[in-house]
Amino acid sequence: MDIKIKRVIGRSKAKTNTSLYAYISAVSFIAFIFLLYLIKTYDVTDKTLLIVFSLLCVVAETFLIPMPKIGAVSVSYALTFSAILLTDPLTVAIISSVGVALRCPYVEGKGRVNIFNNPIYKTIFNVSQYIIITGAGSIVYEIADKIIDVGFVFFNPIASIFSLIIYIFLNSLFMAILMSLILNKKVIDIWKNSIFGILYNVVLVSLLGIVIAFSCDSYGVGGIILFFIPLMFARYTFKLYLDMRKNYFESINMLIRTIEANDPYTSGHSVRVSAYAESIARKLNLPQSKIDLIKSAGLLHDIGKIGIDKGILNKTGKLEKNEFEVIKCHPQIGATIISDLSFLSNLSDIIRHHHERNDGSGYPDGLDHEKITLETSILTIADSFDAMTTNRPYRDALDLEYSLREIKDNAGTQFNPDIVDVAVIALRESYNIINNY
Repeated sequence: MDIKIKRVIGRSKAKTNTSLYAYISAVSFIAFIFLLYLIKTYDVTDKTLLIVFSLLCVVAETFLIPMPKIGAVSVSYALTFSAILLTDPLTVAIISSVGVALRCPYVEGKGRVNIFNNPIYKTIFNVSQYIIITGAGSIVYEIADKIIDVGFVFFNPIASIFSLIIYIFLNSLFMAILMSLILNKKVIDIWKNSIFGILYNVVLVSLLGIVIAFSCDSYGVGGIILFFIPLMFARYTFKLYLDMRKNYFESINMLIRTIEANDPYTSGHSVRVSAYAESIARKLNLPQSKIDLIKSAGLLHDIGKIGIDKGILNKTGKLEKNEFEVIKCHPQIGATIISDLSFLSNLSDIIRHHHERNDGSGYPDGLDHEKITLETSILTIADSFDAMTTNRPYRDALDLEYSLREIKDNAGTQFNPDIVDVAVIALRESYNIINNY
């Protein structure tokens, strides 16, 4: 992320503080009214389960897993879902809120944080949303269980599905609104990008919750503690995956710094190309795995330029024919570098072909429309657009409208005509954000 983008985000955050606090206040008020309703309507049916589940939730929440930019995730929902199956809505709301309120997670740079050294509004929001989403999920389970009788003593799979739907919907909605206020993005865009990840994680963790509930039904409190161990092992496995992903992006950043050392222009260019390519990919509704692939390719697409003479790269005048032939080698050099790194090898073909043209006149392999992948087509448009709209050693930046017309005019020759119209919309939006228009 370059300095200009950071400044834009910084100003956006400042403008959203009032809306953010208003949103937290509204959620807190709703949670307070809802809790009063639960206290008036329900009684705690099993105080022992209340204490055991609450303590284990505190442990699970204490060992939550930090997630870049969006907070953290926890496996405590397995315990909450077990409580939904075994107890009542009031007990469920208390268990989940106690776990969040009393947790002491480790935060890098801060150490252990708790209710006493963490901003109070964060604790209030987290407790409030958990009261609402877990209490509502428990009520839905209770109602569905009464309407649809499947014959089991305490577990109703149909009611469980309805409860999970409510939990996932409310959880993703609350977080999407919060992140839209923080990041100044549309709620629907954040919601669409997050709900499937939440769905996958919650369903898997809820299966463990069912096992814990059956264990409790058969062996009592000891059964809960017994199956709490594999629950924490699942947390450890997920943490290993996230650490591996973190190392992956740290390696990419190291490679970007290597490029910057040889050609300072390329670093800012690569970050912008990655942002433009991501915007196009999202506008095309590609899955997150494809978006991540395109973002990474955008960051590293010019890595091959570390093998090009600096005098040629930074030449202010027109390149000689032999110099241009040297420049044309950078996609192959980049693909070779990337292919030797097993964790980045899936980017190799995209990087090799980002200068191919739709009509087959590009380089290095002369691929045409049928053989150029969608990911490469997206990167080609993003790369060309940023090249037009920024200052180059040999000319000043072209204006936005002229550059977008060039993209349209070259549909079918240089660019994939199937995605040009969508790309133009995405490029205009992301260009205005990056340049703070």
